[in-house]
Amino acid sequence: MRLTITPLSDLTNQHILDLSKIWPNHSQEHLEQWLKSGGNIYAASFNGRLLGAAKVRIEQQQGMISDFFVREVTRRRGVGLYLVEEICRQNSHINNWNMNLQNISDENKTIMVLFLSSCGFHVAPNSHKWEKQT
Repeated sequence: MRLTITPLSDLTNQHILDLSKIWPNHSQEHLEQWLKSGGNIYAASFNGRLLGAAKVRIEQQQGMISDFFVREVTRRRGVGLYLVEEICRQNSHINNWNMNLQNISDENKTIMVLFLSSCGFHVAPNSHKWEKQT
């Protein structure tokens, strides 16, 4: 099978199990509330298992990506880049993307800064946000 990126609208038991490994601090109720409030969850899957995920919220002409995470065992294999590219492609009407690093640990922040730079994001002045124009 190949790596696929899909928006999750109905969370299955397997999704919940896999997402608990990606986001151990997010309960099933939290994720379901995110979806009910108009947010989206995009997931990278391979052989039916989720390897990474991101929360996405579209407001007017701006896309906000948060809680972006790829499981450590699958990093540095293009999963994160493909996830970002597919989120942007599947929402091609959005030209301005933001990702906030404010709630990311210092260890992961260093990794994310390098990753976002390689994905074409740049830091927004006076903020924890990174921006990308598509």
